[in-house]
Amino acid sequence: TRRDWEDLHALRRLGTPEEVAAAVVFLASSRAAFISGAVLPVDGAMTA
Repeated sequence: TRRDWEDLHALRRLGTPEEVAAAVVFLASSRAAFISGAVLPVDGAMTA
């Protein structure tokens, strides 16, 4: 269930589409110009 998935996350909730979109917008922006060859998980600390 949704609650089971939420309990697996350190933040105890699932991310929203807007939160994922914000990460995509940042990575596509000039503010992320110095980031290359990196994996940046957007997973609510699931892999932390």
